[in-house]
Amino acid sequence: MSDAWMVIQTIFSNVRWLPVFGVSVLATLIGGLWHLPFLFRKIRGRETEAGGGARKIKKTVVIPLSLFLYFIVFTNLSLVVAGTGAISALLTSLQISIVWLATALGITYLYAGRSWRLILVDSGLYVVLFALGGLLLGISSLSVR
Repeated sequence: MSDAWMVIQTIFSNVRWLPVFGVSVLATLIGGLWHLPFLFRKIRGRETEAGGGARKIKKTVVIPLSLFLYFIVFTNLSLVVAGTGAISALLTSLQISIVWLATALGITYLYAGRSWRLILVDSGLYVVLFALGGLLLGISSLSVR
């Protein structure tokens, strides 16, 4: 058990916590802006009207929970792109967001009967966040080495 704990400690010692937190805050802000009513209102409106209307959200719950989940995401992305450089981190992040996230979200939305437009809007958020996050984490990981 102590060997496994040492491996975990070694892995997480490579995380640059301040940049991870900064990117998580930035992603929370961008995600919040992305979901403002005036942005993509027509696309989202069509989708929610068919399902009985948009649910009211509690921002006091959504924002801190989103920040926490983004922190988990970008901690792990930091482990993947650590020391690779800005361009490599950007390309790796784009690959992850397009190949894994956007396609998985697309499959889920297709089964839920959502439109291609909404798939592109919501997947686009993660492509933007991962590209920006990967680039910033790639730059920050080089400043220490």
